Amino acid sequence: MRMKTLANLASDQPGRKRRRGGDDDNFGANDDDWGVYRTVQTGDQSEDEEEEDLGAGLKNIEAQLLQYDTMFTEHNTLEAQSDWTKSLIHAFLRGPRPFDPESQKEAHQIHLNVERIRVPEIVFQPAIAGLDQAGLVEIVADIINQRFASVQDRDALLKDVFLTGGNTLFQGFDERFSRDLRAVLPIEAILSVRRAGDSLNDAWRGAAQWAREPGFAAVSVTREEYSEKGPEYLKEHNRGNPAAV
Repeated sequence: MRMKTLANLASDQPGRKRRRGGDDDNFGANDDDWGVYRTVQTGDQSEDEEEEDLGAGLKNIEAQLLQYDTMFTEHNTLEAQSDWTKSLIHAFLRGPRPFDPESQKEAHQIHLNVERIRVPEIVFQPAIAGLDQAGLVEIVADIINQRFASVQDRDALLKDVFLTGGNTLFQGFDERFSRDLRAVLPIEAILSVRRAGDSLNDAWRGAAQWAREPGFAAVSVTREEYSEKGPEYLKEHNRGNPAAV
């Protein structure tokens, strides 16, 4: 808009379209020609003033909508939608509470969102973390249905499924495990699941108790044997799970 005003003031015939190769452009030859800038500066309102008028008009319309339209709330106004602290992305990164950018404590906080669900879910679905392996329930179901051919042995195992380890402390872990395992078992099977009293240290306590038994030396592997033969040799010579297949 401002450039068009300059062009009209500089032209001998304002409003007339100029042709290529037509009139000579001698603007600036006279000192008076530069007065057009003063005319533009003191003439029509600037772009900033136009934006202010538009903003005032929008606020007036929003005020009327707030008064007469029950579906229009403060959250629908341009100011609210333009506020970074009220955006969904801000809530995702900084949480639902107000964020103080000057606070060093808040600047170094880590807000967990979907990670609170995805991290424990890896136990049941390793694929979401890029791991090409079976989940916990799938492994348990394979052991029960494939390696316990006898119905009596299978039922005896299912009557006392024992959960231990730090992962079992996830909220709702027992219910999720029982529900998913129940879905892959025969309908007549009776399932009973219980958790260790000290899930974090229970595995260590069991291993420590086992290490004190007389027969532990016969099934253990020394550091020298492991360094010399490696893990694959131990798997093939009755020291690993493949030996039980």
